[in-house]
Amino acid sequence: GYNVFLTGNEAVLALKARSGQAAVLRMKLTGANPAARVEGRDELPGKTNYFLGNDPSLWRANVATYAKVAYRNVQPGIDLVYYGNQRQLEYDFVVGPGADPGAIHLAIDGATNVETTAAGDLVVTTDAGAGSSVLWQKPVVYQERDGRREEVAGSYVVSADRREGSFHVAAYDSTRPLVIDP
Repeated sequence: GYNVFLTGNEAVLALKARSGQAAVLRMKLTGANPAARVEGRDELPGKTNYFLGNDPSLWRANVATYAKVAYRNVQPGIDLVYYGNQRQLEYDFVVGPGADPGAIHLAIDGATNVETTAAGDLVVTTDAGAGSSVLWQKPVVYQERDGRREEVAGSYVVSADRREGSFHVAAYDSTRPLVIDP
């Protein structure tokens, strides 16, 4: 029920509600590094070709495809990684040692309301009617130690104007990477 477009500075979700109406949500990191490096990770087998129009100079052949798209240093010491998981969009913030997870603020343009549920999920509503809301599950926050995941308590925080979300993260070992998986 949606398409995702990743640009240099935002993720764009094109939604189709059950009513047939369309809605567009733009998720952008507030104050993000405009020069964040974008890279493909985990190259997939096969290549894609784009032969659009009649001008061969605009054609692209043998384009690699990847399982993940990473944005390096979107905030100082913080990477953002997008990937698919069973037809669902996933993304992780990887907070490097010493970096501040409090610097992560997601502005959500196109939303009429952003709120948390009793279960800790984030619900983003649009004005396109039934089926046009997006649910982000309660964030899973963890660190790895000796090959094991150690969970860290974390939750969403919604701004007073209900247009922006951020994360609350409990005390953790700031000398090791931290993963926030919304």
